[in-house]
Order: sequence, then structure tokens, then C-alpha cells
Amino acid sequence: MKGHVYKRGRAWSYIFDIDPDPLTGKRQQANGSGFATEKAAWRACRTALKEYEDGRRVQPSKRTVEDALNDWLTRIRHSVKPSMWQNWRNYADYYVIPHIGQRKAQEIDGAVLDALYARLLAEGRRKTDKNSLMYDYWLTNPDAKVADLVKSCGVTIYAARAALPRFRHGRKPQGQGQGLAPKTVVNVHRILHRAWADFEAWKWVHRNVAKDAHPPTVPRQGRTVWTVAQLRSFLDHARPDRFYPLWVLEATSGMRRCELAGTSRDGLDLTAGTLTIEITRVVIDGRVIESDGKTENAQRVIALDPFTLAALARLVDQLDTERKEHGPDYQDHGLLFCWDDGRPPHPDTITRRFKRLSERAGLPLIDLHDVRHSYATAGRDAKIDWKALSVRLGHASTRKAAATRRAARDRRPSFTNPFTNRMQKAPPTFGRGL
Repeated sequence: MKGHVYKRGRAWSYIFDIDPDPLTGKRQQANGSGFATEKAAWRACRTALKEYEDGRRVQPSKRTVEDALNDWLTRIRHSVKPSMWQNWRNYADYYVIPHIGQRKAQEIDGAVLDALYARLLAEGRRKTDKNSLMYDYWLTNPDAKVADLVKSCGVTIYAARAALPRFRHGRKPQGQGQGLAPKTVVNVHRILHRAWADFEAWKWVHRNVAKDAHPPTVPRQGRTVWTVAQLRSFLDHARPDRFYPLWVLEATSGMRRCELAGTSRDGLDLTAGTLTIEITRVVIDGRVIESDGKTENAQRVIALDPFTLAALARLVDQLDTERKEHGPDYQDHGLLFCWDDGRPPHPDTITRRFKRLSERAGLPLIDLHDVRHSYATAGRDAKIDWKALSVRLGHASTRKAAATRRAARDRRPSFTNPFTNRMQKAPPTFGRGL
């Protein structure tokens, strides 16, 4: 590989061939200019050649952060989950590009990212606080209807329906302020760290400057969980609800909301007493998108205890009856949890329904995801094998520091259902020795 030096105006420049474009095979060249003497140009050329041969050569570029992020998101789109990609797209559009998008990517350093994080913490919020907006309107119009909130505040009918009962019970929304939560800023940092790592590998920048940045510390917040008695109380109160079998399944399996919303009827095996979890339904920008699970272990088979199995069996009979009643108007989406005409519920509807039932039952207010933590806590207190419990919950991995009890090699582990206090065998798909 040889270089060439030539005079350009009053200054000297160099140029040399590099590997052709990997997709088109077209010729590509690296160059440098602005040297006062021919000797200086040759010295820079030899240095650049050595850096290129060692894999350290970065061609000077005017590529902006916006262009780099857009190209990066296009290139990696096929390699990540659609829901994750959309989140990254939103973070780039909302929190990065508006602030540093027009700066050259090669000019960014750790100090620039630190300044970005400080700006986001102080005034980075882009979404309007619709809860406070609705509350202020309701204070001046206490007789307002759902349609009034929708029209005046620009919210969805579902948000307005959920807000009015809260306001009437004296629950005032807490102002969100102008800054982003530290956790959101940390997410921005993680995305930039991943992007700049690829930029470095692609020779767009000299190094991953996100390593030099200092994201904010996220305060530890302990989760509130329900006891087994509170889980029983919730299920007793929720018995008349249409989605009672869903609440039972959540309380006895710790499934994620996206897994509950995407549970397939074909995945339920009443004979074997198992449920196969494959497709999930997640919400991105208000739209429901199907995915294949949060982690690599999300797709799994879980064993169902007799109590849960009986509730789901009654649900299947109910669905068959509703299908016959609606006839050709039935909208079959293949889901286990749906409305009487087959339409799937929006995942946010499941959350709002859970909140309403919890409040009416007089229980401590927790998030739906906290029921998952309640199940895990009950399982840990019941001294269930930690490895088997982790597999059942679909965790990405098991913490090495967790106390484990190895099951005998010649038999499968048993689960104690914290709601029914009954024992059940794990399905054969869990494998031996777990």
C-alpha cells in the first residue's frame, strides 16, 4: 500500500487507497491536507498509513451527530427488537439530536455529554404533563365529563376515564417538573455508549467518548409488594371481573404485562397443565407492537397449578360460548384474554383495570409489575429453588450470589404455589437438574 503527496494551492496534501466499500466494492481513499511542506505531508501520510494498517485510522469527517445516529439506527435495525429500536429512535429524536445533533460527531467528548446530561436533568422533558393539565381543568369545571377532558386537554378517552375518579377521590397529581428523571438520563447515556462503541468500530470517531461521561446516579427505590394474604384478598375482590383468570395467572406465575396481553390460546395445554409463552404485546408511543419477549429466556413453558388451571379452563369454555353468540362478527385474534367479541385489550387497559380493582379492594397501591415481584418474594420466602424460580419468571440470568438449592439430578424440582400452598411438578421442558 503506497501513498501519494501533491501540492494543492500553497499547501501540501496526501492520499492513499484503503479497502473498497464492503457493499458496492467501489474504490475508497483516505486523505489529509493543509501541510506547510512536502516533508510534513509525507510524514503525516506514513503515520496515517501505519494507523490504517493497525486498524486505528479514522478519516476526518464532517458527519454530524444527527447523521451518525440516523445511519447507526438504520444499520442496526435488523439486529434488535422492534420495540427496543423504537425506544432508541425516540430517545435520539427527543433528547439527543435537539441539543447536540448539529455538532460534528468527532468533536464530541465526555465534557459535552456531561453538559447534555445536566441540561436534560434540568429542562429535558418533552412530553406535556397531561395529568396536571386535566386536574387544572377539572378544578375550574368540577362537573366536567370525559368528553370535556378529551376535547379540552387533548388526551385519550381512556386517560380521561381513569383521571376523573382519581380527582373525585381527592388524589391530586404530582407535578413532573421540567427535567427528566435520572433513570431516563441514564438510559440516554446507555444508548450513546452503545452508539459510540459502534462509531469507534466503524472508524467514524477516534474512541468511545461515552466512557468519559458521568451519568447521574439513580436513587434506589424499594418496591412495595403484596403479601400472600393480600394477593388472596385481591383475587377474592376481582372474582366478578371479566379478566379474573388473568389476575389469577399473574398472581400464581409472576408473568409480565406484555406476556399476559400476548398469551395465546393455542399455548394453553389443559391436558398437560402447561402454558407456553411466546409472543408478547408491548406499547410503543401508544401503539401496540408484537414482540418475542424481553429477554432470551422470555419464551418458555410454565407449569400451572390446579387452581390456575381450573380458572383458565372455565375461561376457555366462556370464550367458546362467546364465539358462538357473535358468530361471523367474532374477531378471533387467537388470544386467551380478550373482550367478549374477540378484540384484544390494550395493555394499558389491563394496567388501569388492575389499579381500579386494587383501589376498590382497599389494598396498598402498587404497580401491576409489582405483582410479579410479590410472586418472586413469596417464592423466595417459600424457599423455592432460586434457579428454577428464575427460569419460571423468564429472567435473563440468575445472580450468582443468590442462595440456591440444587434439585436432585434424577427428578424435576417442585414449585409451591404461594396462593394455594400446593405443590406441583415443573414441566419436562425445564430439564433435569434445575
